[in-house]
Order: sequence, then structure tokens, then C-alpha cells
Amino acid sequence: MSDTDSAGLTDAEAAHRLLRDGPNVLPSAHHRGLTRIAWAAFTQPMFMLLLTTAALYAVLGSLGDAGMLLLSVAAVGGLSIYQEQRTERVLQSLRDLSSPRSTVVRQGRALRIASRELVCGDRLLVNEGDRMSADARVLESMGLQVDESLRTGESMPLRKCRGAERAGDCGRLYAGSLVVRGDGVAEVTGIGADTALGAIHGSLAELAPRTSRLQDELQLLVRRVAWLAAFTCIAAAAMFGLREGSWTQGLLVGLTLAMSLIPEEFAVVWSVMLALGSWRLARSNVLTRQPQAIEALGTATVLCVDKTGTLTQNRMALVALHDGQTHDRPSPQTVLVPSFQRLLQGALRASSPGGAEPMDHAVRTRAEAAALSVGEGWTAAAHRGVREGAPYVVHWWRNPEIRGANTQMAVVKGAAEAVLQLCGGDPNVLQRLREAADLWSATGLRVLAVAEGDALRPGEDAMLPSGTQLVPLGLLGFMDPLRAEVPGAIAECSRAGVRVVMITGDAALTAESIARQAGLIGRGAAHVVRGAELAAMDEEALRACVREVQVFARVDPAQKLRIVRALQQQGEVVAMTGDGVNDAPALKAADIGVAMGRRGTDVAREAASLVLLDDNFASLVEAVRAGRRIFTNLRKALGYLFAVHVPIVGVALIPVVLGGPVLLLPLHVVLLELLIDPACSLVFEAEPAPDDIMSVPPRAKGDALFSLASAGRALALGTLVFAGVALVQWVCHWQGASPEMLRMASLGSIVFGNLVLLLWFRSLGARGHAHGNAVFWMLLLGVCAVFSVLIAVPGAGSVFGPPADLSPWAWGLAVPAGWAGWRWLALARKR
Repeated sequence: MSDTDSAGLTDAEAAHRLLRDGPNVLPSAHHRGLTRIAWAAFTQPMFMLLLTTAALYAVLGSLGDAGMLLLSVAAVGGLSIYQEQRTERVLQSLRDLSSPRSTVVRQGRALRIASRELVCGDRLLVNEGDRMSADARVLESMGLQVDESLRTGESMPLRKCRGAERAGDCGRLYAGSLVVRGDGVAEVTGIGADTALGAIHGSLAELAPRTSRLQDELQLLVRRVAWLAAFTCIAAAAMFGLREGSWTQGLLVGLTLAMSLIPEEFAVVWSVMLALGSWRLARSNVLTRQPQAIEALGTATVLCVDKTGTLTQNRMALVALHDGQTHDRPSPQTVLVPSFQRLLQGALRASSPGGAEPMDHAVRTRAEAAALSVGEGWTAAAHRGVREGAPYVVHWWRNPEIRGANTQMAVVKGAAEAVLQLCGGDPNVLQRLREAADLWSATGLRVLAVAEGDALRPGEDAMLPSGTQLVPLGLLGFMDPLRAEVPGAIAECSRAGVRVVMITGDAALTAESIARQAGLIGRGAAHVVRGAELAAMDEEALRACVREVQVFARVDPAQKLRIVRALQQQGEVVAMTGDGVNDAPALKAADIGVAMGRRGTDVAREAASLVLLDDNFASLVEAVRAGRRIFTNLRKALGYLFAVHVPIVGVALIPVVLGGPVLLLPLHVVLLELLIDPACSLVFEAEPAPDDIMSVPPRAKGDALFSLASAGRALALGTLVFAGVALVQWVCHWQGASPEMLRMASLGSIVFGNLVLLLWFRSLGARGHAHGNAVFWMLLLGVCAVFSVLIAVPGAGSVFGPPADLSPWAWGLAVPAGWAGWRWLALARKR
């Protein structure tokens, strides 16, 4: 493709090259295929114990029991592999969603595509804040500066210019580098492993992701339970062997006890619930990039949000014009007077052609309706974007016939007060424009001023040379309507004890108007703090300010960081939204950094732990709700796991302590594991949030995932269930039941107790109406079906030790089975 081929590749050619060269991705060191998942599953302690027990049965001559244990290894292993594969698929889908985006030109159209779809020869539009996903050569450059520290270690940005290979590194862009200033056009020359980033990919792949606080707590919990299990098993095996004189049976008792105590479900709970929870968030247009975000969502006490695009629709329409003398709100069909035409033409010259910026798009749309263009003979030169302390853009234009060969015209568009400060001329005109800007802002309009002036040449980085005199062309009034769902979302935050703070770069009156519409502030006098006031505050004054103020206006990115830190010093847990390069420090400092998915830069998304895919505040509130649900259900699942093992261990210890036949065989423990695994991972993951989950204050930041009190309560509930199982055993002994009947009674009562515990922990903490859980009723149906086969079908359950004769208790299974079927059908009809 030649440098002059501005239309880019055709869609067909791009598809052909993608098929030929493959996607623009580096080989993933963290992707786990079926083989790796299976190896990890079958080398877990539980499976090693099952294989050991099967070998022991084979040595003792019980080949049938050994064969059944091997089949159970396959069953439990298949369940584990299914859950791991499902988790891996979800994580891969999330990785695809979080992959960086790139803007390319194909068939003359500017397209925003996933960077994995880039191909060699693509015409790439490069903008400030972009993270390069491929190697490329520069075709056009306007003040382009790039941070290549990932590749070179050099922290200073490097200037890039057109020149291809003859310009050396100056004419090339490398994958992994960050555009820190300016923009340009480049042609992709290398993708995937053939990029500069591919050379250091091995080093990057070795960097292990940081564990979250929840993971650390779970790992500590697992280690403590594992040590307790090891000590208990050795002691039980030795005691049984010494008393009964059978070390083989003692070893079987120890292995059975070990299988019932090993906490392998903890890892399953963590991985499944967080992966599927993140996927549910993604379906609500919230992408989770870090597991710490889910942990922190339920503790968030303050949401710091931008106005434009988050509270509002970010669909700007140009609805008002002011030329310094008169103002009007013309319809698209209105014929504009000459002064308004000059204002609109100046605004068009100060807008990026073909860009996605909403107000630039609104200007172009209105100019097209008025049949206006930039003017014959005018050619664009350098331009400068918004900078800290200079909230306006500068576009330079040449027209030798009108301005002369040595003079250029600067057209400036931006914040009204900032642009008008650069203007000279009639002070009455300037005063009228300032008063109009304040009045429009008070009604909720977004106001920009436009001015122009001549200079010999642009200053450094296309800035205005010192002493440049600008002439005001007038004001533009844009309307960006409030999102319909925002007032309800803010009211929900208020009920949930979460404070919402608006931090915007807009004018104070505009911010106040939108805040009133959204319900952030009441109808009385509002205290809106401006950036200039923030700059004059010391840290103590700022801490006092952030306790009371709901709206901050004309705030720059550095002040956002100050606000976040001041809130955190007050003990608040802060979620912060941002979209620009300079927002990255505030996003990183916040407890939960939230980047904008549509208008956010790559560097903002990298610094954030969440990404709002639709830039909608209501989605952020939904994420808070989902975060609370996930943490609550994770806590319920852990409590269930603690409680459910108590009766299993208790029954396994009865023959050790009191003597008598072994009541739980290894196959029984396997059968129980097939119940516990889906219960703790799937039932609790699918548990809906109670109605009042957003009517309670956030939990404390240091609140432990599973406290000693929670563990004590779970153990007490498990002990109650064990007492019920022991009572069943006593009644069976009193009636002279055979060892086979005792085993069936112990297995049935444990399963019944498990279901009772499942129901209790599902309802734990629910103060509102409890919602149905279809997964639970499906699980109950499955349990009833399995026990019907074991009890009612002669000989079917002989390998598990129950009696072969038909038991009248089998007919009792029709009650819970019918109940479960009825509830499941009722839920299915609601869906």
C-alpha cells in the first residue's frame, strides 16, 4: 500500500491477510488446554487418595470395589474438568472483551476494531492515549510523541515523524509503546510474534499476576484445614488399627477420613464464582480486569463520576448560537445569518475532520445542514489538542491568497472562559458573551467559545505564540441530555449508603444543572467547587471540603487525584471513573478504577480495574449490586463447605471412637463429593441477590471473608446435622439394623442434612423476598433420582453397600422430587 493510498485495505484483502497471517496476538503462556486441565485435575490430592484406595482394594482382592473407585475417579475428574473448562472459556471470552482496540481505515471508512484483527498493510489512525498493538511505519505525524520505555527503558517520550526506514526509529512505531501526545497515521508492518514486543514476550509471560486479599485468605484457610485433616487422619487410622487389630481397615478408615476432610472445593468455589461472576458483570456491560475489583465493589462508599457520557447520553447536538450581538436556537432547516455562518465555519475549522469527538460531530452535522465548508483555498496545518491548564484546541490554517504566504490563521475552540480570556476587542461584546455563557450553562447547555487570529507561524507543539490577538466569533451551545436511568440509579445508591460525587471539567453552572436533574443535589442553594478553588486549598481544607461537596467543576486530572486521596484519607472506599491519559494516576490510586469502554483511552483502561463497556453510570451501579451479590454468595458457600464436612467426618469417626462397622466407605465419600462440588460452586453462584441487597450500607473495608464467628456458626450448624445423623444411627441400632442398613441410613441422613444446610445457607442474611434458584431444584431432582435407583432398584446399589431388598423408604423420595420438579417448572415458566 502506498503512502498516498488513504482508502486503506479493502475488507476482502484484510480478511485474506487475517486468514493467511493469523490474529495479531502473542502466544499465551496462561492459556490452559484440555490436557493441562486434565493433568491438573487428576494430580489433585483427592484423586491421588482415590487411586491409593483403589490400589489397596485391589491388593486385598476386592476387584469390584477397586473398579468402582476407578470409575468414580473418572466421574469426579470429569466434573472437575468440565468446571475448569467452563471457567477457562469464560476467562478467554473476558480476555477477548478486554483486548485493546485500534482505529483503521478500510475502503475509505474509519473503523474501530479489536487489535487482534490488525493485519500487515492496515492504515492505522494513531491518537493520544493509544497503546500500540503492532509495529508500524509513520505516514503522517502531527506533534506525535511516543513512550517506548517498555522496549528501551528510556522514560523520555520520543518524537515520531514521517520518513519510513530512512528516518530510522524516528519513522517507526513499535508494539507496546504508548502515544503520549499528538496524532498521526501509520501503516502496520508487523503483528503478533513478529513485533518488537514479541522479542520481550518471554519475559512478560513469566510475570505472575498478583493475588487478591480474598485469594490470600482462602489459601491460608486451606492450609490450616489441610494440616488439621492430616493430623486427624493419621490419629484415626492409628487408633482404629490398634483397637481392632486390622491395620488394613485402619488405613481404609484413614483414607476415607482424608477424602472427607481435604478442602479441594475451596479452589473450585473461588475460580468458578469469580469467573462466572465476572462474566455476569460483562453481560451487564461491566468488564472486570482484576479480581480485586469484585472484592472492593461491595465495600465502595463513594462513586466519583464524570458527567459527559456517564451521567449524560454523550450525544451532543448544536442547539444555540451567539455572535456577541444576538443569539438564536435555530432548527437544522433555518437559514443562518452571515454572522452565524462565520461562527459555524470557524467552529468547523476548529474541529477534527472525521473524528469521533461528540461536539466536533455535532458541529460537522450542523455545518452540513447549512451547506457550509471550511472554505475554498484553505488547507489545514498543525493542530494542538487540549492540554492541562489550556482547555481548548488550536487548529492552524493556510490560505496564501487571503492571508498571504507568510501568515497562518489560528482557530481556537474550547471552554468559554478560557477562550474569551485570550480575546481582545470590544469589552462590551466580551461581557455579553460571558453573561450568555453563564446563562446557557445554568440551563444545562455545554458551552464552547470560538475565536480566531493571525500569526506568522505556530509556536512549539502548535501552541499560540505569545502576544497573539484573537477575535471572538461567538458561542456554541450544545445539549447533552441526561440518561433516563440515572436518577433512579443515584436514588438506589443513596439507599445503599453509597455517595455519588460528580467531578467534571465542565463549567460550574452546567455541572450544577445536570446534578439537579440527576438528583445529586436538591432544589436549594448548591455548593459547587471549581478547580481554581481546589488549587488554593491545602490538604486539611480539601479533606473538609470533600466531606460535604457533591459537585466539582472545571477540575483537571491532577485535581482528580487529590480528591480521590482526600476521600480515602477520610476512610472512604472510592470508585473513580476516567477516560483520558491524564486520568490514569487517579484511576490507579482509587480503590476501584473505572475506565470508559467507548471513549476511554487504552492507557486509562490499563490503569483501571473495571471498564464500563457502555460508559453508563447505571451499569456502574449494577456492578456494585453484582459485587455485593458475589461476595455474599461466596461467603455463604464457604460457610456451607465448613458445615457440610462436619457430619461426614463425624460419621467416619464413629467406628473409630465407639467401635462397630465402618459406616462410610470411600465410594460413599465420592458420592457425597459429587453432591457437594456442584452445590458449592454452581448453586451458590446462581443464587440471585435478595431484594434488599442495595438497601443496606456497604460492608467494612477490612471485613474478613470468613471470620471466626462465621466459622463457629458453620461448625455449630454442622454439629446439629451430625447430631441428627447420630440419632438416626441410634434408632437403627435399637431396631437391630444390619451393617448394610446402617450404612444406607448414614448416607441418606447425611445427604438430607446437606440439603437442609444448603437451604439454610441460601437464606442466610436475606431480609427481603427470596428468589428461586433453578440450579438448586435441578440438584434436588438429581439427588432423588440417584437415591431412587440405589434404594428401589434391586442390586443397583450393592456396590455402595446398601441392602439389595426394596425398602419402603424409597417411596418417600417422591415428596421432595415432586416438590423440586414443581418449583423448577414454576421458575422455567417465569423465564
